[in-house]
Amino acid sequence: MIKDSKSRRLALVAHCMLNQNSRALGLAEKPRAVAEIADFLMRKDLGIIQMPCPELAYAGVLRQPQTKEQYDNPTFRGHCRKIADEIAEQIREYEKCGIRLRLILGVDGSPSCAVNREPGILMEELRSVLDKRQVVAPFYGVRFEHLKEDLAKIERMINV
Repeated sequence: MIKDSKSRRLALVAHCMLNQNSRALGLAEKPRAVAEIADFLMRKDLGIIQMPCPELAYAGVLRQPQTKEQYDNPTFRGHCRKIADEIAEQIREYEKCGIRLRLILGVDGSPSCAVNREPGILMEELRSVLDKRQVVAPFYGVRFEHLKEDLAKIERMINV
């Protein structure tokens, strides 16, 4: 029998939470990863899956900030749908081994990864793909300016 220490719990995290270098010009909140998020997830024994940044792949590192309306076109939406499909396949592989997705963290205010208020394009596509595959996990949109409050809410969500 093989013994390992897997927690069998995963968090799916917006790319920029673990790499602020990916944010559009002028939007980085930190010089690196958002340590509070990474530390919290590790303390809660959640494996971390970093979602690809659709904006980075679509428009590059030196892109100007854009709104959801500016990104909401068939090409970008298809790009996000492809990313969502790839994420869902990865989640399916984990689930085959009893490893469950417990949390999906987006970034509120992002045209791609917002969750609350006006969901971003990637989050809309991801929710649709996961719903079709009957994968259930709570979505939460982090607000960098309210990290402490958001982490308290997330802790209550995953301790249910």
